[in-house]
Amino acid sequence: MKGILHHTWGKLIAVALSLSLIAAAGALVFAGTPDPLREVGETLSRPFLRLFSAAAGAVDRAGDYLQGMEKLRAENAALTEEVAQLKGQARAGDLAQAENDRLRDLLGLAQTGQDLTLTSAWVIARTPDNWQGEVVIDQGENQGVAAGQCVIDSHGALVGRVREAGGTWSAVSLVTDPAFQVAGQGARSGVLGTLTGSLDLLPQGQTALTGLTQSDHIQTGEDIVTFAAGDTYPSGLVVGTVAKVTEDPGGLTRSAVLDPAADLDSLGQVFVVTSFQEVR
Repeated sequence: MKGILHHTWGKLIAVALSLSLIAAAGALVFAGTPDPLREVGETLSRPFLRLFSAAAGAVDRAGDYLQGMEKLRAENAALTEEVAQLKGQARAGDLAQAENDRLRDLLGLAQTGQDLTLTSAWVIARTPDNWQGEVVIDQGENQGVAAGQCVIDSHGALVGRVREAGGTWSAVSLVTDPAFQVAGQGARSGVLGTLTGSLDLLPQGQTALTGLTQSDHIQTGEDIVTFAAGDTYPSGLVVGTVAKVTEDPGGLTRSAVLDPAADLDSLGQVFVVTSFQEVR
């Protein structure tokens, strides 16, 4: 656009110069001639003078238009930069608000009486297949992370357990992974069982409390928490809520299918329980 305007402006200037030369030539030719001839010359040159005046006006207008376009282009660039800066500030504000919310949740977790030492970590990768429920976090042995430690979200809900720890990374088996296994307990009924994932429940994002007997009175809607008989992981971490109770093959035992309390599909920041003290 800018090139076209410059080209057009150049043409107009050339035309204007040509017309001025014609007009000047006409004035010189007829200067000093008898009045009738001079009147004829002025008559002939007058249209060229008017055309020159119009062309000069067009050149001025083209110049003003070009300057206006340059000004608009500069203003547009400035506005684009300002919008980008505002978007960046908005994203930073959203991240800060999310971080503030997580810290508030952690404060609430501390006030429940669970004495946990936590190491913050971020999920950096997920298992790409349907046979595992596993994520990789950015903290490892160098930060005190070890295999067997529990991983929770900012609400204190159990995400999974560390399966393997490297120097600066760790693989975490989610509560839905078939290899995941810890002891669980009904928060209301006190019923004990084994929390474990399965290939059948993995696609639905669920896990199960298995090994229940017919006399174990567990109902839908009940929260299931971890139960630690030793010192490998803490008790009382919320795992999920009973969605339904099913009969195992053979009819001798039952299983409670759980909806995990943690949002496993959108994990970002998590916390590794690197040490704990049971509060009785």
